[in-house]
Amino acid sequence: MLLEENQIAFHPEDGLIFDGVKDYSRQIAEMLGLGSDSELFQAGVRTVLDIGCGFGSFGAHLVSLKLMTLCIAAYEATGSQVQLALERGLPAMIGNFISRQLPYPSLSFDMVHCAQCGIVWDKKEGIFLIEIDRLLKPGGYFVLTSPTSKPQGSSTSMKKRNMLTPLEQYTEKICWSLIAQQDDTFIWQKTADAHCYSSNKKNDVPLCKEGYDAPYYQALVPCITGTSSKRWIPIQNRSSSSDLSSVELEVHGNPEDFFEDLQVWKLALKNYWSLLTPLIFSDHPKRPGDEDPLPPFNMVRNVMDMNAHYGGLNAAFLEERKSVWVMNVVPVRAHNTLPLILDRGFLGALHDWCEPFPTYPRTYDLLHANGLLSHLTSERCGLMELFIEMDRILRPE
Repeated sequence: MLLEENQIAFHPEDGLIFDGVKDYSRQIAEMLGLGSDSELFQAGVRTVLDIGCGFGSFGAHLVSLKLMTLCIAAYEATGSQVQLALERGLPAMIGNFISRQLPYPSLSFDMVHCAQCGIVWDKKEGIFLIEIDRLLKPGGYFVLTSPTSKPQGSSTSMKKRNMLTPLEQYTEKICWSLIAQQDDTFIWQKTADAHCYSSNKKNDVPLCKEGYDAPYYQALVPCITGTSSKRWIPIQNRSSSSDLSSVELEVHGNPEDFFEDLQVWKLALKNYWSLLTPLIFSDHPKRPGDEDPLPPFNMVRNVMDMNAHYGGLNAAFLEERKSVWVMNVVPVRAHNTLPLILDRGFLGALHDWCEPFPTYPRTYDLLHANGLLSHLTSERCGLMELFIEMDRILRPE
């Protein structure tokens, strides 16, 4: 980090554990058989969960490649990774799964990344890896950079050894393939064959009961989820555009409501923007970059849609090419549309608005709450608690 006048600059070659973030990203792409990291999107990687993201430099680089990258890390009283990422204008939220599931449904992300993230993956009978399997889409990737988790030998020599490392044992049990390793970086791919879990002779990890998927901070479960879901679509088989195909949309039900929602928010955003323009543009840049942008500067970098429905507001921001990212929140008492939002390549989480949202104070520029109050039917909280929480989340002004 360099102090440049009154701003801290994060230079991409000053990676926390790599020679350079761009080189590291290119290495991952080449390990996947791609020519460069700019091909990750075409290869099916659109959403990335970055566990323990450090300064957020890797996530910042992926965002520049149009990949939606969400940083999660445990709460830290000082030196928070999540707070630092949010200050840089990057998506992040507090989270860890040492005992609880993360608040995302099964089959949520195309890639999960951990670079010395502090998790011992082969502890607790591999239950942390089972949670990653739950979060990964079919054919998705788990990228691990850690000198302490090194599988030993090539795939050929594996067959010759009687003893596998615990990490290798657990990944085989959950139908993952180690497809590449280079230096201290290893890439596993989740199977695209849902039948692998039941037919794998090495698999003593049972399937969860059909219909089980309650990811709002439930206890970690030692069983495999998502195999019977209609959303079991390998990332390599998806449409090349960022929009859902008609087949993918049918999985989620009512396409008419979906398209109506899209049109409503396109019009609403234009109205919002005309009202906000005198307030959110300034002659002073809030966003450091390689090149100084021409004024006026948009001071809104992130938006929380507190009742996101189908993610229509997020889609409208993209269509209007507004340089913001959106945290799409689906209340736990609302119809769970989060799988649809995530399948669109957006970011989001389930949340109970009677509880604090897992972020630090003063981290969001704009809150949007359409129809939210109808979900506050619980006796546990009221309007005052909600508005105090909104005040906590919002930045000054």
